[in-house]
Amino acid sequence: MSEHAAFHVGRLGPLGPVDASASGGVVRERVTIDAAVGCRNLEQRVLDIAPGRTPSARNAASEEVGYVVSGRGRLVAGSETLELRPGCGMLIPPGVDHHLENDGPQDLVVVSVRAPQPGVAEAAREAGRASSTAAAVHEDDEHPLPAGDDRTFKLLIDPRYGARHVTQFVGFIERSRAPMHTHTYEEVIFLLAGSGVVHAGDHRVPISAGSFVYLAPGTPHCLENAGTQTLRLLGVFSPAGSPADKREDAHGS
Repeated sequence: MSEHAAFHVGRLGPLGPVDASASGGVVRERVTIDAAVGCRNLEQRVLDIAPGRTPSARNAASEEVGYVVSGRGRLVAGSETLELRPGCGMLIPPGVDHHLENDGPQDLVVVSVRAPQPGVAEAAREAGRASSTAAAVHEDDEHPLPAGDDRTFKLLIDPRYGARHVTQFVGFIERSRAPMHTHTYEEVIFLLAGSGVVHAGDHRVPISAGSFVYLAPGTPHCLENAGTQTLRLLGVFSPAGSPADKREDAHGS
């Protein structure tokens, strides 16, 4: 592989219990993908939010998309209040004060991706530019789109909703393996359900629910469903575009 053809695979372990003495809205956070693994534009985090209200926050220049894995609550962003439930994607534009509310009793678990990564020079150059409004969309309200035999995806947050830097989607892979292919964009993936294998270059890495994957532009790769249930994944990539945009590797198997 070339110096730009890189990937990283990890697995999310238990985040640990909430301190019973802590106030409501406590957030346990784990950064799963960022510059430390070679990712240039995206930062993936998993947020576990106890019942209550999180402190107010603002992304100075980064666009943020989130996906609700479990729990219910609300995103309050500026003057907007958006209901959240499992399967919801959401957009938080830069420069907007926001917080999350969780009525409980279950924790609210969100996979968040910010682009550009907070604090990097590219993000600093974005500061002060006009932003869009917050948005939320549920995967049940989106139509499945074909991505090959036994593979479909549903677009969630993309430029239709004002996203400037990213596209967020959920993908569904039946018991099959895609051809090896490459993308021009940088991509981060979080496995929501099922089990399988990531093929990247000459590597073959098992994955299951809770696994996360980083793929640099130009990395020959494919995902294989090696289990008995549908492999379900959350993907975010930058620059924004279509998950179906790819170039098959003529030498891939």
